[in-house]
Amino acid sequence: MTSVEANLISAEEHWEMFDNAARRHLDMSGSEFALRWDRGEYFDRDEPWVMYVAGLRPDGWAR
Repeated sequence: MTSVEANLISAEEHWEMFDNAARRHLDMSGSEFALRWDRGEYFDRDEPWVMYVAGLRPDGWAR
């Protein structure tokens, strides 16, 4: 039988992962992406990288 190990990450590490993904794939900071998302700018867009970054969004993530 194979064992699986899971490591939890801190809230700060979660934010860094989200911010890095937004910068890498969308050429903007996580904060800028958050603002645009909350304004509804991506409402009718289903681009893979937008959805990927949105999926990494931390809970309670205002910065």
